[in-house]
Amino acid sequence: MKIKAFIISINFLIYFPTNGFAETELVMEKEVLNYSAMGIGDQACMELIIIKEGRDVSDMRDEHCPLSEGKFSVTLSGPSGTTVNFFGRFGFKKGNGFLTIKKKDDRKVWLWDLTDFPSGQWHNSEANNKSGAFEAFYNASTTFEGSVSSIKWGAHDQ
Repeated sequence: MKIKAFIISINFLIYFPTNGFAETELVMEKEVLNYSAMGIGDQACMELIIIKEGRDVSDMRDEHCPLSEGKFSVTLSGPSGTTVNFFGRFGFKKGNGFLTIKKKDDRKVWLWDLTDFPSGQWHNSEANNKSGAFEAFYNASTTFEGSVSSIKWGAHDQ
């Protein structure tokens, strides 16, 4: 587990310089929740999923590690006002929950838990030493975090 944490830290240091933005992007990593439940031949996904601004993903099965079990942690870089939406169903459908994140400053937003927000209302998070400021709107579903199925840039109606 310490090796995985080290590899993740190095990847984030390489991909995310602390000052300035080369471009607006969303970076996702899928964390395995239960290593002991993995079967023979199963493996943890060690690849980062990088989605540049404007590239909407209607089917996450086309990205790295589509069938691996786990939950996503994400970073979102870009200017204030950058908005990204996560959907629990393919094709940007809201039927299995959804999450909207809107940046409030130019700092990188880092989310370890995509479901750590009150459901059905906007939540404000001020900047701290780990993440920039953002607003989040979460429509809860029991399986949302493990089944993010599509991603769309820009604002949409809640």
